[in-house]
Amino acid sequence: MSGHFLALDAGNSKTVAVVTDATGAVLGRARGGRGDMYNATSVDAASEAVLGTASQALADAGVAAAAVRAAAFRIAGVDWPEDEAWWRDRIAAGLPGLQSVDVANDGVASLRLGSLDGVGLAITVGTGPAIAARNRDGDQAWSGWWVFDNLGGWGFAETGINAVCLAWMGLGEPTALTEPLLAMFEVPDPWELRHSLTRRFRTRPTDDELRATRLVLQVAATGDPVAQGLVRRQAAAFVRYGEWVAGQVSAVPGPDFPIVLNGSVITSEHSIFRDELVAALQQRFPDAPVRVSTAAPLAGCVLDALALGGVRLTDELRERVAALPYPPGFLGT
Repeated sequence: MSGHFLALDAGNSKTVAVVTDATGAVLGRARGGRGDMYNATSVDAASEAVLGTASQALADAGVAAAAVRAAAFRIAGVDWPEDEAWWRDRIAAGLPGLQSVDVANDGVASLRLGSLDGVGLAITVGTGPAIAARNRDGDQAWSGWWVFDNLGGWGFAETGINAVCLAWMGLGEPTALTEPLLAMFEVPDPWELRHSLTRRFRTRPTDDELRATRLVLQVAATGDPVAQGLVRRQAAAFVRYGEWVAGQVSAVPGPDFPIVLNGSVITSEHSIFRDELVAALQQRFPDAPVRVSTAAPLAGCVLDALALGGVRLTDELRERVAALPYPPGFLGT
């Protein structure tokens, strides 16, 4: 099958897009800023991140929008029906001629990395949480605004910093997080750490706290009880929310409803959270296959675009798309 396909993944740290052929080979690519309309500086800024990145990928491939057979947009912040309608209008106006456009929350991007038909439960843990499910009738659901815990990379960073401050105040348990966190942020004590992150005239870069995410996992792996508690609590929360999202499409994870895990926190070089989450899921759903995908969610977006355009997906095609190389930093947060 010939033709061109557009895949875009927009989150809270970046937006990435590729144009491929029917074999999944990348013909053009682009990277932009935050595409979540709820967390960008404005809805227009989110729109520019998404449409600008898509346009740049098309230009890089030398392909007009009208020549695209199918396009899959997976966007953080597509949480309510009116969000999807808003994006469809923006895409139609900003990329005229684009055919077969599918818009959904970025949580669904990883589903085909777990099962080729896209049926199952996807738990993606990056800067934030993204949980999605799809049943065999094509019904979809995602977590969106129905997460009431501080989860994902932000959750680990903020709760880790909080734990250090509470220990200094005498209101929390002592933790091995203290020394490495103070060193990371180059401050002498927790008072100055809190001050530097919350002061009115803050001089630290936006989202500087996120640097603490991997450190929390690293310290948890050394046996620190406080950091390990943060890991266990997040794993238990993801199991609860995952079960709820699956229930929204009248499904329960099992042999015919697999679970796929993805995202930078899950695939981190520090495996403690990944191991804890897999164990918690297997305990709750002992019959459900659990697959950890090391492919970027963008690979799942590519598979969605290809399937939308009528390409028959195979395990070989999925593995080829998942293994495609990208320039250094292209997929980094």
